[in-house]
Amino acid sequence: MKRIGLSLYILTYFVLAGTAQMPQPLPSVLKGFNPGSVFSPNPATGFVFKGGSALDKAATFNVKQDTGKPPVFTAEVFSASSNHFGVQSTWRSGAPIEKGDVLLARITTRSIYARQESGDAVIYFFMQQALSPFERNALIEMRVGPEWKTFEIPFVALNDLDSGAASIGITFGALSQKVEIADMQVLNFQQKAMLAQMPATPFSYSGREENAAWRKAALQRIGQIRTAPIVIKATDKNGKPVKGVKVSARLIDPEFIFGTAASARLISGADSASIIYKSYLLELFNAVTLDNNLKWPSWRNLQQRETTKAAIKWIEDKGLRLRGHNLVWPGSKFTPAFFSKQTNFGPSFADSIAAHIEDIATYTKGKVYGWDVINEMMHEKDYFKVMPRSQAVEWFKQARRIDPDAALFINEYGMLNNIASPQNIKEYISIIEELRNGGAPIDAIGVQGHVGRQPRNPTEVLTDLDLFNVTGLPVQITEFDVNSPDELLQADYTRDFLIACYSHPGVTGFTMWGFWEPAHWKPDAAMLRKDWTAKPNLQVWRDLVLKEWRTTFSMTSDRNGDVKSRGHLGLYEITVTNGKSTIKQLYKLTKGAPAAAVKL
Repeated sequence: MKRIGLSLYILTYFVLAGTAQMPQPLPSVLKGFNPGSVFSPNPATGFVFKGGSALDKAATFNVKQDTGKPPVFTAEVFSASSNHFGVQSTWRSGAPIEKGDVLLARITTRSIYARQESGDAVIYFFMQQALSPFERNALIEMRVGPEWKTFEIPFVALNDLDSGAASIGITFGALSQKVEIADMQVLNFQQKAMLAQMPATPFSYSGREENAAWRKAALQRIGQIRTAPIVIKATDKNGKPVKGVKVSARLIDPEFIFGTAASARLISGADSASIIYKSYLLELFNAVTLDNNLKWPSWRNLQQRETTKAAIKWIEDKGLRLRGHNLVWPGSKFTPAFFSKQTNFGPSFADSIAAHIEDIATYTKGKVYGWDVINEMMHEKDYFKVMPRSQAVEWFKQARRIDPDAALFINEYGMLNNIASPQNIKEYISIIEELRNGGAPIDAIGVQGHVGRQPRNPTEVLTDLDLFNVTGLPVQITEFDVNSPDELLQADYTRDFLIACYSHPGVTGFTMWGFWEPAHWKPDAAMLRKDWTAKPNLQVWRDLVLKEWRTTFSMTSDRNGDVKSRGHLGLYEITVTNGKSTIKQLYKLTKGAPAAAVKL
């Protein structure tokens, strides 16, 4: 159990309610306890809304009620509050509650939109004393996707509350978002039932089962599209085959990007944490995205810039690939304060952007394999209030002129993670085609891949990815994480999402958005805890990326001097040993690659 405040022990469970707008029926065993309702007897009219008005339009809260049906509430927050309690709706309790009573809140809800990468709306259920000292009985976060879900929240009250003395509410201020609530109940089982008897169905997803058909097909497809035959021919100095020599091959750098976001501060550091951090970077990944330090505000900070340069040098020295993120992020809050505080970002703002691109792309020329030229253009549109959208084409053209060898990406969120993904992908493709028709040299599509607590069915992830085929451009998963405290669910979905993406012929890379808890923007999503102990999702990464998909073998040459096998595409180190003589050489395995010839 988890301690909440000073007066409550609470467990939180979630039940998927499909597409219905009503909660699933209570299990029959619970109906037998004949729970009573402590929610407001008149929810459609008996609420108090805080946080918006007809004048400021910061937020709205509306109710619709059809005869014989529960009211449907719609809350829309136009600008996130500094505190999620800043926008809330509350109801007074309609029945007394005694210390020790077991209660079950049931809230059927969905998001219409939410301004964050995972696409989840974030709301909180709470129950507290209505008057001072406002002792809180429950406070539970709910991450809400676009499908209707019933959240089941069991808790035990440790104080007596008369009828009307409890305030039961939902807060909405965490994000700019729009949420519907189709039904809300708070049932009191008194002390007839135990907390452990309450519903305990965790989040899951279709396709998680051990022998899922989609996974079998995906693994077979991986063998077809990600591997090729390897033939190594051992000959003597006269070109004659040598039989019986030991031939080993080891994939040292996969063709596919298996990357991570990483901290420039830790990469450039020399303390013990930095040393351990860098050892994991080298073990687990072949590419790095500096999470913040190549963004415009950080690059303008000269002290941070020196840290960035030191990190880039280390990345180069270690033979890792570097991904640039990002040249332009067209939202005011992601813009250096020098510009964002000025009216319309100040005079000649387009020239300021161009000067930034010229500066940073010139420095990183030859150091990055690709750049996110524009980040989140679908959602961040502030720049286009002061300049035409066609200016985005010029950013791509400028980046191509400065660094013709770097792959130029556009990057976006809100895809592959919920029921709205196909529609978001359609809008994203429309923007991509708009820019390409204007002459933007877009080379690849970045899809962020942030996942909330309710993962998307991997089969649907694959069909989502199929939608990008029309563009003819490769796709990279640029920012993957599963922000869930359920470590087993997190590990299983990391496995399945990774398999799905690696099995899709249009995908060329997969970047985790961090790996160590203290250096992760969503600590629950990390692969290593603060004390460096491994979480289950790290074992998944090791099993797939470092073992199953990292080919290594050792064989003896046949009478023709040949060793034949199959391996994942990429750069290999081949070692041939004949007696005391050992030869090592590099070999790049591609589809249709010629045999590797090794002369002894």
